[in-house]
Amino acid sequence: MAPSKGIPLLDAATLLVGWSNRSASRGHDKVFVSGEVVQLSTKLDASNRFSLIAAHPGHSQAVTVLLEVAPQLRDGRMGTFVAVASVAIPAEGGRVEAHINGQDIQLDPADAANADPPALCFARAIVSPSTPEGMTVGLTATLPA
Repeated sequence: MAPSKGIPLLDAATLLVGWSNRSASRGHDKVFVSGEVVQLSTKLDASNRFSLIAAHPGHSQAVTVLLEVAPQLRDGRMGTFVAVASVAIPAEGGRVEAHINGQDIQLDPADAANADPPALCFARAIVSPSTPEGMTVGLTATLPA
């Protein structure tokens, strides 16, 4: 049986906020914090649908998560972040999921002439008003382009 090319999807554990074990590319544990920029190996605008998944075990107040993405420009620099989804989790905790069509995401007009789609490979999750202990925010592709 010949190996298949496979479909480029996000890793099941593409973490934007939360604790992560060491990996083959990172030899140590890491805590991803709110607002930290993560470079993805798969371009989000190449996916028909991907999901933002956020969860926490409980906090003193409700928590909002804003997902922002940015393109890689032709010269290798990071472009301007644009908001693509927002979810809220009540103070009691829980898990929420937002589905996003990657092909519907519009680049910032200042970046459009300097990026070759698919280009959206930078993501960050901004948690407010504060990040509860044990919170995780991640991305997963559900349908390839």
